[in-house]
Amino acid sequence: MWQKLSSSARLGVRRAASVLAICALASGGAAQRPLPHGSPRDGNRRVVLPIERSARFGALLVSLEVNGKPAVLILDTGSNTTIVSPEISGLSLPSLPRAAPPRKGTGFVGEGRWGRVTLTIGTTVWRDKRVLVVDTKDLSRALERKIDGIFGQDMLDEFQYVEIKLVEKRLTLGFE
Repeated sequence: MWQKLSSSARLGVRRAASVLAICALASGGAAQRPLPHGSPRDGNRRVVLPIERSARFGALLVSLEVNGKPAVLILDTGSNTTIVSPEISGLSLPSLPRAAPPRKGTGFVGEGRWGRVTLTIGTTVWRDKRVLVVDTKDLSRALERKIDGIFGQDMLDEFQYVEIKLVEKRLTLGFE
C-alpha cells in the first residue's frame, strides 16, 4: 500500500502517525480516576456507542460529546491519554500548561497541552476530565474527515469491560 500512495499522501500519513504517536504519552503524575457524574456504577450498568470504520486506514471511530458538542474520536487502546482538539474543547493552547514528552519510548510530536473538558458518553458525564489538547488538523487530513481527537485508555479504564462488535458496529462499555 505504501508504494501506491503519492508522496504528499505519504507525508499526510507520516503526520497522522506523528499525531498518533501521542498514544505512548506518559500521563505524568497520579492517575486520575474520578467517578463520572451519572456513573455506570450508580445504576447505568453499560453504555453502548455506535462505531464506524474510517474509509482511510480502517481506524475505529466513536461519537460522543466534548463540552456539549458532538465529536468524532479515534478509538485507540494504545493511547494512555484521551486527546481532543482545541476547536472541540474550546480551549486556547497558549493558555494551557505544556505536556512534557515521555522520558522513555515513543511520544508525541508537536504541541501538546493539558486541559480539562466535560466528556459525555451516552448518558454518562465526566466533568473536569483531564485531557491532552493537540491540534488534529493533520490527522483529519490524513483520514479525509474531521477528527476531533483520540479516545484513549484512560477512558476505557473507567469501565470493567469493553466489548467491540465490529459486525454490529457498536462499542459497549460497562460493569458486570
